[in-house]
Amino acid sequence: MKLGLENITALLQAIGDPQKALPAVLVAGTNGKGSVTTFLSCILREAGLKTGTFYSPHLFRINERIRVDGDEIPSRVLDGILGELRRRSGSIPFTFFEGITAAAILHFVRRGVDLAVFEVGLGGRLDATRLVEAVITVITGISHDHCEHLGGTRGKILAEKLGITRKGVPLVTHLGGKALVDQARRHCRREGIPLFNVADDTRVELISLTPARMVFDLYSPRSAYPRLEIGMIGPVQLKNAATALRVSEVVDKRVVKVGKKAVREGIKKAFFSGRFQVLEGEPRIVLDVSHNEEALLAALDTLVKISSPRNNVLVFGVMARKKLGRFPARARKAAREIILVPLKDRNAAGREDLVQRFGGESGHGDPGAAVKASPGMGAALKRARKILRPGDTLVILGSHRAVEEAAPFL
Repeated sequence: MKLGLENITALLQAIGDPQKALPAVLVAGTNGKGSVTTFLSCILREAGLKTGTFYSPHLFRINERIRVDGDEIPSRVLDGILGELRRRSGSIPFTFFEGITAAAILHFVRRGVDLAVFEVGLGGRLDATRLVEAVITVITGISHDHCEHLGGTRGKILAEKLGITRKGVPLVTHLGGKALVDQARRHCRREGIPLFNVADDTRVELISLTPARMVFDLYSPRSAYPRLEIGMIGPVQLKNAATALRVSEVVDKRVVKVGKKAVREGIKKAFFSGRFQVLEGEPRIVLDVSHNEEALLAALDTLVKISSPRNNVLVFGVMARKKLGRFPARARKAAREIILVPLKDRNAAGREDLVQRFGGESGHGDPGAAVKASPGMGAALKRARKILRPGDTLVILGSHRAVEEAAPFL
């Protein structure tokens, strides 16, 4: 992995700096940035804006990363743009992520997008998306992940993500904890940046949560939004929806009118694959790409709200570098059985590593969930189907790769 802006700056200059003609919202954060990007993009479309959306990473297809009004970029168009970048870049080297970011910018400009929403890839200060012309910046929250690149403390990680900000451009955050909020406020005062911290200025009241939807009331400094409905479930999605809603209110003040109807319809229609995605049919199967401690714990919190631990089976695979913290112990309390899978990725945790992290294999007579190791995803899902009973829930989680490997067997 290469961090730095030199090559992407030169690449964009070589193709005429198209990003300068593209107003954008830039969304960074440890967890939730993809969901916030989705909620916000849907709201903007409902408000009548032609909306570009850039995601990082993709789940199944590279085309997922670049969308206009929800439609993925066609392969022939993407291939053509990438070929053009190679021809026009001359001797400028660029990474996959730099190339796909530049391709998204070109596609959005050529499609006449009114406003683009960019999910930051990693960190912020040195991420290729940093060069877009942001009219609003967003930080969804801070927790420990990618510490080898961003630093080992939340303060250091926030400092990297504050690198997306720019003087006079509003920053919307969802930061908890006095130290992080104070750090963001000091930065914004120093740089002349209006700051809106959603955790402080909104109130959310959950009305109902089912496997299919959540209904809640939301109160912002600007208005009340009774009985909002979303299909992306879990308490963490209340935070993400509130963040997107507050960004839309800032957009309303600075860019274009975004009415309450657009907010209501936008978040209701929002969908993002792999975010506690409940598939149709029986048994209930859930796909979740959570891959760090905070996100994995949030997935468990959602799971136990819709299904009793005695009815839950987990299939789990993760990258070796990920610190799981409290997740293994919590998972053993949230499920009847956990099946550990070494993924087909050279950076994935191996079978022995996984077993050690969960305290060893165990049977159903032991306290908590039984823990079994499988040689691969196919075998894991074959075992899961054998032990699933009516009313059970199967959750596949731990990384994007885990969900990707599982898909052909579902």
